[in-house]
Amino acid sequence: MNIEPENTGASQTVTAVTDETITINGTGYTHSLIVMPDMLPVLWPIHSFDELTLPDLIELEQYKPDIIVLGTGRKTRFLRQEETFLLLEKGILIECMNNRAACGAYNLIVAEDRHALLALIMEEMEEIKQ
Repeated sequence: MNIEPENTGASQTVTAVTDETITINGTGYTHSLIVMPDMLPVLWPIHSFDELTLPDLIELEQYKPDIIVLGTGRKTRFLRQEETFLLLEKGILIECMNNRAACGAYNLIVAEDRHALLALIMEEMEEIKQ
């Protein structure tokens, strides 16, 4: 599915998304990654939602985002309530949704000139086949 980003200037935005590939400004990626408007995408060594830990999420604070949009893979999954509260106590606002929805939400937030962080979990191909 191609995504037409809002007017985001030179920002890093999602231009297409499938279950296997995320395209950022015309470059396709097949692995989990971190995307922010003002930097090139960064490999994120998370292979599934089940292996994601609270320290992995707290580590994203180093990028100083206004909000973290967490793409949880093909399906929307949610953090445990305790994890969400701990993150909020640290000043980290996080929204969880499937990758397609997360990409659209990220583009909209960036178009509003907010400093969003998109953290996408690209599920391993073996998991997708199950």
